[in-house]
Amino acid sequence: MNKKAVIACTLAIFLLAGLLYSLPYVTIYRIIAAVEAKDTRLLSELVDFPQIRENLKRFIGTKLQSEPADTKPDAWGQIQKSMISSIITGAVEEIITPEGLASFMEKRLEAMVVVQEGANKGKPTPWQLFSAFISHADLAYTSLSEFIIASKETDAGQVRLVLRRNGMTWRLTNIEY
Repeated sequence: MNKKAVIACTLAIFLLAGLLYSLPYVTIYRIIAAVEAKDTRLLSELVDFPQIRENLKRFIGTKLQSEPADTKPDAWGQIQKSMISSIITGAVEEIITPEGLASFMEKRLEAMVVVQEGANKGKPTPWQLFSAFISHADLAYTSLSEFIIASKETDAGQVRLVLRRNGMTWRLTNIEY
């Protein structure tokens, strides 16, 4: 094999590895651009809303069960637990939607840009929002098919966004508190 072919193959391998490594970042940018454009169809493709709803319901249910209960293990206590579960399910179903996520993220992303670049700027571009978001988070692969975006620790705690790979595509599948 000649020297040029070896160099070309090596270069192709490095380019492919770089492309594969950057795919979660591309997904984050696409989510931010969809939020900015209020493109709920694209947001639905990039975010696994049913999975996030189930994870959030499970998280809230676990939190409520771990707190000291004022209810007794009688029929009334079971009714109270059932009512609380129904309320949680209804609230999560209503809040965790493409529109709800877009509204929630848009305000926070724009606030990050103001902090980073000052208030004298006009409407931020998706690239400015992406840059501000990346600078306010810790990003890491936890495996070949999982990527974590952890917000910097604040008074409210830390929020972790979990992206999972399916083939060559990445989707936001969980929000952890």
